[in-house]
Amino acid sequence: MRYPHLDTIRVATPRYIADPSTSSQIHTTDVLVIGGGLAGLTAALIAAEHTDVTLLARVTLTESNSAWAQGGIAAALDHDDTPRAHVEDTLIAGAGLSDQAAVEVLTSAAPGFMRELADWGVPFERHGVDFALGLEGGHSKRRILHVGDATGWAVIQVLIARVLAHPRIHVRELQAVDLLGDQCCTGALARDANGNWHRFLARATILATGGAGALFGISSNPPAALGEGIAMAYRAGAEIADMEFVQFHPTIFRTRTGAGFLITEAARGEGGRLLTPAGQRFMPAYDPRAELAPRDIVTRGIYQAMREAGSDHVLLDLTHLGASFLAQRFPTIMARLRDEGLDPSREPIPVAPAAHYLMGGIRTNLEAATSLPGLYAAGECACTGVHGANRLASNSLLECLVFGKQAGAAAVAYRPYLIAQETNQQTPLGSGAPTLPLSRAEIATIMASYAGPIRSGEQLATGLAALNDTASAIGGSGEALTCVNAALTARLILASALLRNESRGGHFRSDHPYSDDSWRAHLVLQRDHEPQLVQQITEEPIGVA
Repeated sequence: MRYPHLDTIRVATPRYIADPSTSSQIHTTDVLVIGGGLAGLTAALIAAEHTDVTLLARVTLTESNSAWAQGGIAAALDHDDTPRAHVEDTLIAGAGLSDQAAVEVLTSAAPGFMRELADWGVPFERHGVDFALGLEGGHSKRRILHVGDATGWAVIQVLIARVLAHPRIHVRELQAVDLLGDQCCTGALARDANGNWHRFLARATILATGGAGALFGISSNPPAALGEGIAMAYRAGAEIADMEFVQFHPTIFRTRTGAGFLITEAARGEGGRLLTPAGQRFMPAYDPRAELAPRDIVTRGIYQAMREAGSDHVLLDLTHLGASFLAQRFPTIMARLRDEGLDPSREPIPVAPAAHYLMGGIRTNLEAATSLPGLYAAGECACTGVHGANRLASNSLLECLVFGKQAGAAAVAYRPYLIAQETNQQTPLGSGAPTLPLSRAEIATIMASYAGPIRSGEQLATGLAALNDTASAIGGSGEALTCVNAALTARLILASALLRNESRGGHFRSDHPYSDDSWRAHLVLQRDHEPQLVQQITEEPIGVA
């Protein structure tokens, strides 16, 4: 079956957006890791146990989604909890699309990984000698490990120190633009801050470039979270899955500067209540789990309350928890909001949903291998099958650790069977004169307007048409290259959402408001191929009906 609205994606997607034969410095490494968040750091450390590793970070290692993560890490460590119960909660949140094998890999590894992180010096909160375990929405047990409300930052600091001290890991701050190779991945083309090009040739490459929340403008993500690694993988020929599933965090506070600041899920786990602007609690009437329902349900409940009130926000009330508890449990949030002129111990916090997490990404198997030989992916840029249609709270940092480790080990074991061809058989750049791409702000306006938490086919088609006006190939600045990659990832989100004619998890279509079992499969897109449905991430495509 033909899908005409996807033709423009294929036409506007050249193999490269920068000339791979350009004059550049050539570097060789055994394993190349692109991305400096938790998944990339973990993969680098595992691979470096056996070989030399080069890690490319677009920005400093302290600036990633992982470092910004306030929430904790889920692990079945309580005496009445089990990895099996963790599996069941994850499958329920995934709305029928989580792959059980991947979830079992994740949850079974979690307890041991948490003990290892503690041994490395991550100061998880404790009750005596035992870990202090919190409760978050969608979890049936207390299983969330925290370091205050800055867990990601605490873990990242420990891993950064280990990476920088490792003699086999070489960190470079460069902008990766394209993957190299024909029929396999042989490395990447990158650009430094001065506009100089660098060609990194590697036996195996790991993409750990993070998510794409910043495509929507207001989000919980740092500005660099534009999904560029996903665009690079798609252009190189790797399969991309489940891009329609974008999780919108229910409780984002808008700062004076217009940026988004996340109010962690744990605030509701500890008893925070959602109120209308008039002060009425509304979630119990929307879902029996109230504030502890999965995020997609809470987000839609907030949207309904906002519509009924004619407001752009609702209120998150923590005042009944007390000033001393809030200061101890949420020190980062308390300090930041007081800087904004708001005291959460005395007044509710105005919040609204905003883009938070991408469940889809580069399709991988249980060893983090993609469909492109020599290329691996881990973290939010990957689609492992764990999250399905909706991520369970506090599974994301865990996924970075577990599948980052899988990627590092698999990359070391990989033996290329194709000769590197990056210096000769190159696919040409897009035809025609280079044109300026849409800016980040223009992309964000389109995505927020047409691909939000509640979307329709008409909206998605309009947004896709607007994004398909963007450039296909350019020779301009680093920012222009970023925008071309960002626009491609945005097009993949819109196209996938337009294809899936149902509502499931983080994807809600107002013109198809119910789930449809015929769509209980992963939607896979690949350059120069028709879209496919697969029952599991590790299965072969079965075709879109």
